[in-house]
Amino acid sequence: RKQYGVTEAVVSTQSTGAMVDYPYPAEFFGDLPAWPVATACNMMVDEMDDSGDPLKALVVGAGLFYNGTSGSKQCFDIYKEFIECADITGCGTGPEAVAWDFQCCTEFQLATPSNNVTDMFPPLNWNKHVVDSYCRKQYGVTPDPVGASLNYWSADFRSASNIIFSNGLLDPWHAGGVLEDVNESVKAIIVKDGAHHLDLRGSNKADPKSVIEARKQEVALIEKWLGEL
Repeated sequence: RKQYGVTEAVVSTQSTGAMVDYPYPAEFFGDLPAWPVATACNMMVDEMDDSGDPLKALVVGAGLFYNGTSGSKQCFDIYKEFIECADITGCGTGPEAVAWDFQCCTEFQLATPSNNVTDMFPPLNWNKHVVDSYCRKQYGVTPDPVGASLNYWSADFRSASNIIFSNGLLDPWHAGGVLEDVNESVKAIIVKDGAHHLDLRGSNKADPKSVIEARKQEVALIEKWLGEL
């Protein structure tokens, strides 16, 4: 996996940056500014205007994730700062990254490759065998390919009730979410300008209208269900 070290370190900044593209500064994955995707893109464009070097521009954009808003590193030791992960999109940095990595090695099966045809990322041969080998070496375990489906009803929620599936369209993970109502009490709420679980974070004056409306819908549904008990 060392051959993928630089690639994974950069890919992680792009995919994770999109996941936490909040409208205000946040420290969920590092010390990031408001709208980190636009910030990183603007930094890359400025670097291209200055140097015309795409690689330097990529370093500047990725550096926002590892440097944060107050960092001043010119060079990065990716083998110390980037945490290898069973999740191809990245686990972030610090202890939280290790926790998510272990969860991915035990509870989830996240072995989706990138191919540079249907996505913007370099080809990475990510499959069950690669992930199993990594998890076995790292923790002595392998992901359970069916546990999550058995415990959480897989994709068939028709007999379920009183569930809200909220998805922010800025969050790449929404592609694997439930995006349409399943029945009268299993509801899908779409947050047009929302990143990863923005609706579950505390309110902020910078919150977009779509997340404010989503929270109102969620509260109304929960109050309705409680009133039916």
